[in-house]
Amino acid sequence: MMKNVLGMINLMNEQDDLSTLTRNRCVAAVPFAGRYRLVDFALSNMSNSGIQKVVVLANSKADSLLEHVGDGHHWGLDAPDAGGVSILPPFSLWIDPASDTRTFDYGDLLHLYSHLEYLKSCTETYILLAPSSVIYRSNFENMVDYHLSSGSEITVLFKHLTEIDRHAHIGRAYNLEMNDQGRVTSASPTYHALPSLTPQNIDLDTMVMERKLLIDLIEKSLKRGSEIYLKEVIWAHLADIHVQGYANHGYMAIMDSIDSYYVHSMDLLQPQGWKQFMINQEFVYTRKEEEQATACNHDALIRNSFVAHGCRIEGYVENSILFPGVTVSKGASVKNSVIMHDCEIEASVYLDRVILDKQVVVEQGAVLCGQYAHPFVAEKSGVI
Repeated sequence: MMKNVLGMINLMNEQDDLSTLTRNRCVAAVPFAGRYRLVDFALSNMSNSGIQKVVVLANSKADSLLEHVGDGHHWGLDAPDAGGVSILPPFSLWIDPASDTRTFDYGDLLHLYSHLEYLKSCTETYILLAPSSVIYRSNFENMVDYHLSSGSEITVLFKHLTEIDRHAHIGRAYNLEMNDQGRVTSASPTYHALPSLTPQNIDLDTMVMERKLLIDLIEKSLKRGSEIYLKEVIWAHLADIHVQGYANHGYMAIMDSIDSYYVHSMDLLQPQGWKQFMINQEFVYTRKEEEQATACNHDALIRNSFVAHGCRIEGYVENSILFPGVTVSKGASVKNSVIMHDCEIEASVYLDRVILDKQVVVEQGAVLCGQYAHPFVAEKSGVI
């Protein structure tokens, strides 16, 4: 059955408020949890569910994503007779061809419309659309089976917030209202920067529908010209389109702001957060790199932290996530921080509530402090 499903990872309607982390990369390519990129979770879900052909609706900052994904073989998606992974380039509009080469990326409807002939040429009956900025584990085969048995036109994945979830920063999302049969009757934007005491069903931006229905929605919507996102079309026509909710359980994180990225990273260092995240993580794949040993000097002290391979630690690290190749020199102190690949933290540096992008050098004696709700963020390859 899953050979008849085309997987699509949609980068075009993702909220992008990840500060300098997405200045030169898309959200899907942002590193997370010491070893992954955000797109790894969507690709792994599709691969583990038996989907053999995946396309990525890319935006204009997808260069590093293309390098990371490659031909898809790290996720078992490179079978030559199955389709593998393809990238559909974005539809863009020049601001001023005479003076500026920057472009505006429109919503996913125009992007999908620009690749309408590709969609029409596909042979798969069903489409499974998923984001890269929402992390969860799901067996899409079960979701497709439910879609077929429910008789719905569209099935959307949602998470019913538990008490633990309602006290976490999960970012922007839609809250779904459903009737007793599970049919979605309304969808309203919601934002969870603070604890919510109201039980809600959070849309995980993932849906299943027939490919012909998707083509029909794209064509009709572009003729009206009033919507730019596919989700806007679906929510506006819930009375006419049978949209069914399908519940997902377990770990979930929405990465749409620097605050949510930092909070979810720090949650991994708590026992419950790490336990939830690590369940079935052996089924999450990523691009394999050559691993080098981690070196810890006898003066080094590491507490409640994740330290990846290839790091050299001579100072103090507490409650932090260090990606591969990080150096923490003697006398340096790193607390409550996310330090990405190949950063160099020189002697006597003090970092607290900081996110360093790749290859940042923090010079001797520097002091950088952020806040829990607003961490300090350093741009890739910067010198501070």
